[in-house]
Amino acid sequence: MRVHMKHDSILERADARDILRSAAKHTTIALRNFAVLLMIFGTVVTSGCMGLTGKPSLIPSIALALTPNPVDFGSVMVGSSANQTLTVTNSGQGKFTLSTVSASGPGFTISGLSAPQTLASGQSVNLTVVFKPTAAGQESGNISVAIGTQGPQLVGSLNGVGSTTALSVAPSVVSFGNVNVGSPVTQSLRLTNSSSASVAIKSVSATGTGFGISGLTTPQTLTPNESVNFTAEFNPKTAGNETGAISIGTAGTPLTVGLNGAGVSSAAELVASTTSLSFGSVTIGDAPTQQVTLKNTGNAKADISSVSLTGSNYTVSGVTSNLVLAPDQSAILTVEFGPKTTGSLPGKVTISSNAAGSPLVIQLSGTGADKNQTQSVALKWDQSTSRVAGYFVYRSSKPSGPYAKLNSQESSETSYTDSTVASGQTYFYVVTSVNSENIESIFSNQVSVTVPSQ
Repeated sequence: MRVHMKHDSILERADARDILRSAAKHTTIALRNFAVLLMIFGTVVTSGCMGLTGKPSLIPSIALALTPNPVDFGSVMVGSSANQTLTVTNSGQGKFTLSTVSASGPGFTISGLSAPQTLASGQSVNLTVVFKPTAAGQESGNISVAIGTQGPQLVGSLNGVGSTTALSVAPSVVSFGNVNVGSPVTQSLRLTNSSSASVAIKSVSATGTGFGISGLTTPQTLTPNESVNFTAEFNPKTAGNETGAISIGTAGTPLTVGLNGAGVSSAAELVASTTSLSFGSVTIGDAPTQQVTLKNTGNAKADISSVSLTGSNYTVSGVTSNLVLAPDQSAILTVEFGPKTTGSLPGKVTISSNAAGSPLVIQLSGTGADKNQTQSVALKWDQSTSRVAGYFVYRSSKPSGPYAKLNSQESSETSYTDSTVASGQTYFYVVTSVNSENIESIFSNQVSVTVPSQ
């Protein structure tokens, strides 16, 4: 039986460039910006709060995300300066014009905004926040923004300590980023005495939920130009943003190191490349195989506790009980179909794990056929007008899928013979193309074939 797929069945509808544009159109980039989301709904700020003159101003409903927030500089030597990058993101649905971003508080300044700056939904702009203390002691300030012609409004805070001690810590701020709840991470720091006299370290402590410090004993004395390494730890107990600080006490102003991080929920997510395998008609004595890729797309280990098989005509290999998949790790499950009798021979593979949605079930189908009763379906389609690396052929026993891939590797041929069909059955076929960057097109138009009964 030969089926011809018309010229407009494939990349006339989606050539390689269309595929790339379609992928760009339908791909959503998840911006995991674990800053405090500031929803400003007609917030009123008096002139006394901002040091401004005039009447209180209102900003319409605007969603801003500042990263980081608060901005903590830790200890900075008086007369020196430290910089941090501040990201302002439009996390709302509409666009707005950012007129100004400014900082208040002794020693704090913001630069880098080419105003006015219009931000569409999801867009961001990076600014530089500078802390240059002029005196020893704790300093704090605020970040304010002006949207359009509205007056400035407070949206964030600034912290830093002016220090006169000769001690310094690198880095002065530790950002742990996203950390799975219950899975602590550490970062190394280096404390240095850059003066010409010894400095006595009297105490050391860490504040903030989930933060800790180790490796720095007290009391101890650092001689001139001596350094010591120690470790900061973040072990979040719940999901959410956390800030803290390390305080190193000396005879003078304490030295502080800013800490920040975000706890994220941990979970395994086991995903299969397909949840059904169709072997079609297979002659008794033959034993074709098909593969399913299992991948852990979560952020915690996936522990597979059992792999069970229903259907005596099938065997499985490659994935076994007690297999552990780390995040982003994959494993290949191979299923073999060796019919012992004629007729429809269904089966299934059940995979139990600690992943959400367990168990994962893969349905199996196939038909046993006598050696003298096998048939085939010949498919042919027009070659793509775009440059492609090859084609994939898919088949389903139901209209509109789900479809199972028949050829494991792309073929440069514009024809395919399906020899795994059963008499009297109806099949539905589609074809895709793949370019040199391994990007696959959308499905072609569907064709259906009914295999004659013998």
